Formats: sequence, structure tokens, C-alpha cells
Amino acid sequence: MLASISSLRHTSQNLIGNLFLRTILFLSLSSTLLSQTLNSPNYENPPLLPEILVESAAPFSDVLPTDSSSVYGLDLKVVDTPRQITPINQTLIRSSGMAAQGYIDPLSTAFLIPGAISENSGALMAAPSVRGMAAQPYINGIQFTALQSGMPLTPFNWNMVESEDITEGPANAVFGQQQPAGGTVNYITKQPYFDQFRGQIWDTTGMYENYMWGVDMGGPIDKAHKSAYRLSYMGIENGSYYQPNVHNDQQNIYLALGARPSETYAVDFFSDFGTYDFTPMMAWMNRPTSALIQNGFYNTGALPLSQIQIGTVNNPGFATYAGPLEPISRRLVANNPETEGRAYTGFVQLVQRLKLGENIQLRNNTFAYYGRNAVVVPSAYYTEVAMGDYEIDNRTELIAQFSTPMSLQNKNHSHEGGFFGQLLLKHQIDAGVEWGFEHNLDYESQLYFGSANAWDILRTNPLSWNLTQTAFFQSLIGNPIAPGGGEWPIPGMSGVYFEPLNGSAGTTDSNYWTVAPFYQHYLEITDRLSVLFGARATTYFISSQTPPGTPPELFIKAQTIQELPMINASVSYKVFPWWTVYFSYNFLYVANVGAVGGFNVYPTGLPSSSFNLQEQLFEGGFKWSILHDKLYASMAGFSQQIPLFNFVNAPPTLSNVTGLELNFTYQPTNHIWMRAGYFFAQGIEDWSGLPFGPPMSQTYSTALAFRANLPINNNESFPPGNYPFIGWPEQVINAMVTYQTDLGLGLTLGGLVMSPQFLGYNYSTAIPWQFLLNARIFYSHPKWEASLWIYNLTNEHYWLPYAIGSMPDRTNDYGGIVPGLPFWVQGTFAWKF
Repeated sequence: MLASISSLRHTSQNLIGNLFLRTILFLSLSSTLLSQTLNSPNYENPPLLPEILVESAAPFSDVLPTDSSSVYGLDLKVVDTPRQITPINQTLIRSSGMAAQGYIDPLSTAFLIPGAISENSGALMAAPSVRGMAAQPYINGIQFTALQSGMPLTPFNWNMVESEDITEGPANAVFGQQQPAGGTVNYITKQPYFDQFRGQIWDTTGMYENYMWGVDMGGPIDKAHKSAYRLSYMGIENGSYYQPNVHNDQQNIYLALGARPSETYAVDFFSDFGTYDFTPMMAWMNRPTSALIQNGFYNTGALPLSQIQIGTVNNPGFATYAGPLEPISRRLVANNPETEGRAYTGFVQLVQRLKLGENIQLRNNTFAYYGRNAVVVPSAYYTEVAMGDYEIDNRTELIAQFSTPMSLQNKNHSHEGGFFGQLLLKHQIDAGVEWGFEHNLDYESQLYFGSANAWDILRTNPLSWNLTQTAFFQSLIGNPIAPGGGEWPIPGMSGVYFEPLNGSAGTTDSNYWTVAPFYQHYLEITDRLSVLFGARATTYFISSQTPPGTPPELFIKAQTIQELPMINASVSYKVFPWWTVYFSYNFLYVANVGAVGGFNVYPTGLPSSSFNLQEQLFEGGFKWSILHDKLYASMAGFSQQIPLFNFVNAPPTLSNVTGLELNFTYQPTNHIWMRAGYFFAQGIEDWSGLPFGPPMSQTYSTALAFRANLPINNNESFPPGNYPFIGWPEQVINAMVTYQTDLGLGLTLGGLVMSPQFLGYNYSTAIPWQFLLNARIFYSHPKWEASLWIYNLTNEHYWLPYAIGSMPDRTNDYGGIVPGLPFWVQGTFAWKF
């Protein structure tokens, strides 16, 4: 591999080796200190958690979403939060297999939320997709912005996640939102153990060379239990079902420290460091056709490298060189073995809470992230190199609770049993300011990302699947009049190229500041009626230019100041204490960022089209908590507008997702719980006001290219008009049930049904109705736990589109399709101490 990437790898290995050695020493020291503490005559046993107290039975977990939600920054129960909210704890994470492979499986979240089928990018997603677009991720309440469409182009450390709160639809005034998103996900990372020392060592082994292992431990630091820690390490050396040479190796160390020096002050410190050696999955099985989807037959045939073209000029029709249909292994993907991904990342976060009075609190949250990576995908052709990007974010807020005095004066005049209920006038206010800074020095080449269909992956050598070896690509090198300014060598990386002026693709040398005052107010007017209002104004101060290595004739530098407002408003009414009706409205402007979150200059500078992306939500629904709070159910109708940015200097394309969703969770006893949901939604892209319609790397299936003798990889656009989403099941049904005995033996069964998904805007080729069954058998004991996870229990030959809904790379859906994993088994054993 390239020298600079190898250097990055060796540096990463040395760093992680030193840190791992220190971790082992720390574990040994901690064990010694623990032994001395336990044998000390002054040691006092702290109160134990309920699951530790049970010595002869298994620990159970409550999965009912009745606890307070983190998503509004206020103390609101899920049933009182006027949005579709799904808290996901460790029990649900394990049951769905969300991180069983070391990365988010595209269907795992859908087993819990039917409208959350995710992008198929292997290890590269940091957030699930919701309602057709990736969610905006937050880490302990702070935006993670060094990414685009939920993808930081570097694997994510799922081992640090304790729980997560997923909201369907855009964010609110407290959290803010920078990029277009179908929802939000707030990751709550592992917290320190203040009660007692405990931990676990675990190992996971699965089919297709999947190996993961780790240690997690923590406890109080001092005898008074005023300070505590949590240390967690994970290692991954995963192969893959897909070939050739797909892998994901990573090492992560996570540390959390906490202190409670007084009843009025608390501080927590969170940190993570990881190194990554991975295959960026941007090339799946190419040439998807009905014959491939239904019968497993692949279109063979390839041009010599010297004749391969992108577009319609000098690109011969496929019928002139096509071979016969032949059966193909579902394991083959269009991945060149020289595809490389290397990275290391880290973040630190400090959260402080100061109690200023009985009902008033000051909170400060500071987050800093750093990432450096190198991604090269020869077959696509795609490159992305981040030379050391970082973001710093700080939010200071005042949270107050109080009651208006007049509520006491009018208490005797209220009518408790009336339609509006008893007058309360209780307030919760969260107000403050958030500021941030981000630096990006990124090199990208992805204007010719849709070259996948050029390769015959059944009959040709994988090393030949390299667009740089073609005469077409060679004509772009050093050509300033080519699209994006041509292809130019990335400084210090011989043989790797970037496009200086590729618009939204990602090349940039940018710095920007943001300042965002916000105000959010929740008012309980009566014990039945409440309203919530929030407002935020984010100001961007941006300076961006083409990076070093850009030829002088293409160099551009620009600055701009932009204002992006946001409002959210909701009203809730309790028909009965167990039945809530709500309506919510969100309006906000979001920004168009590059592949790693920076702002990119166009030939015209920094156009306003990058900042006038309007997102909007109308949502109304019902929530029920019945059967003595053993059954939680929700139903919501929604219409959500999501802007789709274009890679050229053009106004954003508006899309609308309109639908209905039903969910319920039932947990009658500690032994059994079940969840089920139904999602129906239609997504429409509105291109009627633009001079062109949706682009695709190939605007028809390879089967049609053969029949009509059309060129492969024609790289054209459809005419203006309205187009339903592609790669999108309009209906999804999910169900999951778990039963666990007093002895600790348990079984989980999960099912998922998806309606057809079209692969192109001509709507001629589709993935049909599909279903999937998963199972998990586990035994849980206070001292150890074993789990066997069975994926695709009935070994269905299911398929997934390259990209879903409104994700940017849906333009390649006729150039790639994902063969779903077959019957697959993975076992985990954990020893607790």
C-alpha cells in the first residue's frame, strides 16, 4: 500500500500497543488495590445493584420506554415527550444484534424501529437511518459534525455506547442540527461505577472469521465514593462473508471519570481513542438485474481497460461485448483487494453540573474530536483523505423549574374533572448558548464514483478492477478543464488523486465557527394540557479554500457568514392519565457539508445554495401506557420535508416523507417482553423546479443495457419531475419477543418483513417482498453470561439496495446491490467480576 498509509498504520499500531500495555498494568494495579481495600478493616460495603444481589437467579431488564428521555434536555418522560422517541438500552442492543459484527448492521435497528433501515456501508456508519435518511448523531448530547449523512468514513466505537435515544424527525432547539437528517440519535456512553468495583471480560467469535474481545471495569476511587471510573477496551479482527479481502480490524480504549464532591456539583469526563484498519465497503455486487435478484444469474462480459468509459461518448453498447448469464456466488463483491482504509480517532468530553438552587441548575458540556484517515477504493473510483480534522463544541445552559404563583391562587377555582383539568402553570426552561469550531483539510475524488458496472467480477482478475488504469481516467489527470478541475495527486500520496473543485463531494481546506443561542420552554398549563416551544439561531463564520496541491489556476478562496434559524413547537393533551395526544411542528435550515463535515468551495465560491436547505416536520400522534404501565404503545402520522443537496451549485432538491407508524412494547412480567411495529410511508423527490432530474451512475438496469445495446455507466440524469424514493420499502413490519426463566436461560426471536424496493428512477427493477428471522439463545448468571446469536434463521436469500431513500449515494443503486448475510452464528462468553 501507499507509503503514507503504511506510515499511518505503523504509527497507530505503536500508539495502541503502548496504550494497551498501560491498560494491562492499570488492570493489575486495580486488582491489587481492590484486594487491599476489601481486606481493610475500615472498608464499608456500598449498596449493591439489584442484579448483583440476586445470586441464584438471572438479572432481568426493563425494556418499557417509560423513563425520562434525553432528547429535549429537560426532564420529560417518554410518554409525555411530543415526538416518536425510542430509548434503546443494552438489553435491546443485544437482542437486536445492533453491533454484533462490530458495526451497525443495516437491518438491526429496524427490528426495534420499523422505519429505521440503515445505509449499507459496512463499518462506516456512525448512526442508523430513519425515515429514509441517516440520523444526526450526538455523543452525550453534543453534535458529532465531522461526518456527512451519518458516515464519518471511519468505523465507530460501539463498545463505548451504554444506551441511545432515537428520535424520528429533526432535532430541537437545545440540541441543534447542522446537516439534513431523517432523525437524531443521542448516544449515552458508559458511565462510571460509583457504587462498587465490578467489571467483565468477554470474547465473541462468529462465522466468517469474526473475532471480538474486550474488558470492561470500574468502581469508586475513594472510600467515600465521591469519585469513580470506568475503563473499557475492545479489540476486533473481523473477516467477512463478502470477498475478496474484506475486513475490519480495530482497537479502542474508552475511559470515563466522575466526581461528586458535593451535593451541588458533579463533573464527568469521557474519552475514547481508536485505531482502524478496514475495508471501506463502497463496492458491492454490481450489475443488479431481476435475473440476479430472483435466480442468482449474473451478466458477464467486460471491455478491455483501454476502452472503458464513463458517460455516453465513445462508450460502446453492452450487447457488443456481453457474455452469457451465469450463476454467481453471493459472496462476491466488486472489491479490489487493494482497497484500503486506515484511521485513528479520539475524543474527550467534560460535562459539569452545578446546582444553584432547589430548582435551578447550570450545565456545561464541552466536546472535542480528532480524526485522521486515508480511504482508497480503486474500483469505484473513490478516495478520501482527512489530514487531521477536528471539532470543538461547548454548550452552557441554565435549566430551571418553577410554578407561576397564580396557579396557587386559582387552585380552589379549578375543575379537576373538567376538560382542561386542574390549573398548574408549571414551567421547565432550558436556555443558553452553544459555540463550536471545526477544521477540515480533506482531499476527495468521487465524481466518478459510479464506475462499478464496468467490471465483470465473475470472470476477471479483481486487481484489474481499478479505474485509474483506464485511458479514460488517465485523460483526467492534470486536466484543469475536466469536471471538478480534473484529477491531481494528493500531496505525499503517490498514485492517489483528488478533485479540487468537486462541489459537495468533499475537497476542502476550511475553518468555521458557530454561535447558537437557544431557548426552550415546557409549560404544563394544567394536569392535562401542556405546550413546548423552542427557538435557536445558529450563525456560521466560514472560511474555505482549495487545499495544498491545487494548481494555481484552480485555486479559490472564499468567506461567508450565514444564519440558520430553528423553531420547534408542540402541544400535548392527556385524554386520561394513560392516554396522551400530541402535535408537533419543527422548522429549521440545515447546511450542505462535505464528506467529512467541512464546507467546500465551488468555482463560484461559497454559494447560498449550501445554506438554504429547509427541513420541516408535521407530526401528530397518540401515546398509551396501560395495563398498570405494562403496555406502552404509540401511533404517529407525519409529513417530513428533507432537503437533498446537489453536488453542483444548484438549489437543493426537496423530498417529502409522509406516513404512519405504530409501535408497542409489552412486558407483563420480568420473564417476558415483546415489541412490534408497523411503518407505512411514501417518499417523493421533487425535481420539478430544477433544470435536471435525479442523476444516476447508470439510469437503467444492466439487463436493459444488454437488450437495447446501451452503454454501461452512462452517468446521466432523468428529466425534471416528481419521483418516488428508490431503495425504499414503503411498508415494514417488525416483531420481537424474549422469554427468560428464573434460572437465567432465555430465548429471543425477531422477525422483519419489508415491501418491494425499486433500484432506479425508471422503476423497472425491484427487490420483491422479503422477510428475515433472527434468534438469540442466552444464559445469564450473576458471575458469567453466554449468548448464541443466530442471524437469518431460515437462510433467506434476501437483498438490500446499495443506498436507501434519500441517502446521497442512492445514485449508484443500479450499480450495486447487497446480498444479505446467510445463516450466520456468533457466540459470546463474558465472565463478570
